[in-house]
Amino acid sequence: MKEQLILSMLTLASEQGLGNVSLSRLASENGISKATIFHHFAGRADLIEEMFAYCHRLAIKRMGTIDLEGSAEEVLLRALAHWSELYETEPLYSFYRIVEQESWTDEHARTIKQTLDEMLIAQSSVLIEHLDERRKMRIDDLELAIETFSATIARHLVRTLLTDEDIRYQAERFIRRFCNHYVPT
Repeated sequence: MKEQLILSMLTLASEQGLGNVSLSRLASENGISKATIFHHFAGRADLIEEMFAYCHRLAIKRMGTIDLEGSAEEVLLRALAHWSELYETEPLYSFYRIVEQESWTDEHARTIKQTLDEMLIAQSSVLIEHLDERRKMRIDDLELAIETFSATIARHLVRTLLTDEDIRYQAERFIRRFCNHYVPT
């Protein structure tokens, strides 16, 4: 029941905003009384904290390695597919959506967003440095390339969460252009 309540809170908060989901609404959605929620959680704040912790653990579990074999474009497209899958699959889709929506007002969401952003930068750094070292790309300013790549991919992932548009082609086009810009000579 505890996990069901967390998942239900995720769905409702993703659709309506975290601040707009009451415990009464959560109980009603699950066909239970508010007292049942208090049996599992000390209160709303505890439920939200548990929800963030649950999803953070799940996100870390789903993090995988990205195959570094192939051309620069193949490697970076695989990375995009990996990250997109993490961001587009429930319950992480709802979790990341809440984090993006609430990061301006909720300290916990802001901390998680910062951690996610730093993880994306670190993973991008590993990928791009590897491609440069293997001479699959020729990069004069590694820091600028990493910042450009990770910021563009992060923007794509956020847009994926907050819009209904199918914008993956834009990120794929960016990767092709990025690889062409840094093509080894």
